[in-house]
Amino acid sequence: MKRLLVGLVVFLGLALPAAAVDEVAHVARTLEQLAELAGVSGYEERVTAWLAGRLEKFNPQVDNLGNVTLTVGSGAPHRLLITSIDEPGYVVSQITADGFLRVQRLPQAPPAAGQAGLHPWFELLHSAQPVEILARSGKAVPGVVAGLSTHLQPGRESPADRRTDHLDRIYVDVGARSPEEVRALGIDLLDPLTLEKHAYRLTRNELTAPFLSERLGAAVLVRLIEGMDATKLRGTLTAAFVTRRYLGHQGLNRLLRRVKADEVIFFERLEKSEAQPGAGVLVATFEGGEPALAADLLAVAREYRLPVRAELAEAAPRGRYTGALPLPARSAVVGVGVRFPQTPAEIVSTDELTRSLELFALYLGITIGKAPQASGRAAAGGIVGSLPPTSYILMALVHAYGVSGYEEPVVEEIKKQLPAWAQERATVDEKGNLIVSFGRPGRTPKLVFVAHSDEIGWGVKEVREDGRLLLDRRGGFLEEHFLGYTVFVHTKTSESPPTWKQVPAVLELPENYRTDKYELVRGREHVAYTGARSREEAEGLGIRVGDSVTVPKKFHWLAGTRVSARSFDDRVGSTALAAALGQIDPATIDREVTFVWAVEEEIGLEGAKHFAAQAAENGGVPDYVFAVDTFVSSDSPLESPRFANGLLGAGFVVRAVDSSNVAPRALVDRVVEIARQNNIPAQYGVTGGGNDGAAFVPYGSVDIPIGWPLRYSHSPGEVADMKDVEALGRIVAALAKEF
Repeated sequence: MKRLLVGLVVFLGLALPAAAVDEVAHVARTLEQLAELAGVSGYEERVTAWLAGRLEKFNPQVDNLGNVTLTVGSGAPHRLLITSIDEPGYVVSQITADGFLRVQRLPQAPPAAGQAGLHPWFELLHSAQPVEILARSGKAVPGVVAGLSTHLQPGRESPADRRTDHLDRIYVDVGARSPEEVRALGIDLLDPLTLEKHAYRLTRNELTAPFLSERLGAAVLVRLIEGMDATKLRGTLTAAFVTRRYLGHQGLNRLLRRVKADEVIFFERLEKSEAQPGAGVLVATFEGGEPALAADLLAVAREYRLPVRAELAEAAPRGRYTGALPLPARSAVVGVGVRFPQTPAEIVSTDELTRSLELFALYLGITIGKAPQASGRAAAGGIVGSLPPTSYILMALVHAYGVSGYEEPVVEEIKKQLPAWAQERATVDEKGNLIVSFGRPGRTPKLVFVAHSDEIGWGVKEVREDGRLLLDRRGGFLEEHFLGYTVFVHTKTSESPPTWKQVPAVLELPENYRTDKYELVRGREHVAYTGARSREEAEGLGIRVGDSVTVPKKFHWLAGTRVSARSFDDRVGSTALAAALGQIDPATIDREVTFVWAVEEEIGLEGAKHFAAQAAENGGVPDYVFAVDTFVSSDSPLESPRFANGLLGAGFVVRAVDSSNVAPRALVDRVVEIARQNNIPAQYGVTGGGNDGAAFVPYGSVDIPIGWPLRYSHSPGEVADMKDVEALGRIVAALAKEF
């Protein structure tokens, strides 16, 4: 029977009582904890250990595959509730001579009938993303999957033959320079690797996280076991959390040959279902199986007015080498709708998970006790050890959000990082540029150092009738680094003082991502989903046209002095200016010097153009402008070393030639000589992209851009070296004094 009452839907939309709201919140907290655990197929030990610890008082049994099982009650009937706990991911398969990791995907084999498979976007959705490598010591070591640098691609579009959508083009950067440095981090062959995980709550009690659906059943069964009144249970109940679903159902195969049950209910993502959150609890039978158990579950749901939907029959699970697995005639599958399955931002409804829990309890004839009080997440640990002051400045600026045109939080944070004398002199012009001038007005050479305070992102262009947000890109970037990920909508909650709140949303994938490989679509609409179902509901979250949108950011220490975060372009330049001011005594400067943190660089050098025009109008055109910005580097296995070959860790870089400017060679040599005299490591070269200094050239200034080498520009996982950042701050101070 291939269809089971297809089309039957019972959905009453009843208001949840307070107790049910508590239950939803508790299920959500449990799911959040499970969703943030890594559990690549064959390497599920973290999830196994969490389950064994959480359920310790119920005497769980753990076998040598990592399956967790526990049994309550006695006698007939013997019911078996099963959920899988693994997820797709990677394992380290090679360490290159220059310290990058190569990986093999798990699962390796293409899917067979009754086995879980992956979609064509799977590799691409890891490109330029923060990841964690789980070392044998148990430590999670941060890294970044290498991605193409936006500025080095013609037309800022990734060519299909270099796009990171194939295993042969996947490299993982942990900041190491050699195999020895990799192993010093505790990393070796066979270590599993997964995306860095964080769960975010959307509106309407929806939750999003990477590969979230792989933990749904575990959250429901944990709550069922913890809350059930076992004295009311008729017969025997075994709950099983099985491993290796993506490796030919090895954990399930083991379980079914050991535990003989009268009936089996799986809680899984239904592979054939296209149901979205809001569709209700999903119930299906297996192809070729009897529909009796699924029909009984549907009947219970109807009797108690639970939202339920019958789905197409699912393929019966099969072992890779053993064929069909020994399921009893009474077998069924329960699940809920999942939006964007097998992606970094899967979306589910915790309301529907709670309804699934209720369905299980009603079917088993048991009651569930009141949910326990909420407990907060453990506070994140602080940074251990002492760090150079520049590191603290950079971390503070990275964690401030400021899309082009929305940079007030960044400007305020920059002010806080300035020395007292510079704070006293700081002004903000009508465009929003932050300016600090010192030295002797009118004395030459007049020098301007300019970094920019903005970052790439989006603005809300339209709030649609269905509550989804149409976005307008602000800055250039490769869209494949961001589609299918969580973003923040920044909504202003107060004008004085200005404050913002962050509303999580998901940047939607195209509908065909599960069947077709990525193709560049020029002018593709970028749409964000917050969970809101109407314009009024979205506006009720505080969202308005014009709000800014960014991806979440987190600063990571990699190996040695290497670091990773989103928005190093140009938080590093902004940091270098602030750090340089800490090295300067303004009373000793015998020329006119101005530091500018310019706004809106990413959308056309708008802040720099405004400042340059005002300087020309007031007779203050600088002789030399040092634009302090990224040297986008080809120091990556994905890029051609033909140009942009600035090496991480080898010092700051004179950005002698880029897309907007050519600096005179004599002045490049002069900068390098000043660096040599001050024992500052220096490089020089050719790269792509424009710089703020080009805005001053029409008025007579000479543009001498300086920067630091950066991997994977304009991506969520930019990588830099703090030695270069330190060198950049030092050369800015030296040039202000000596050039």
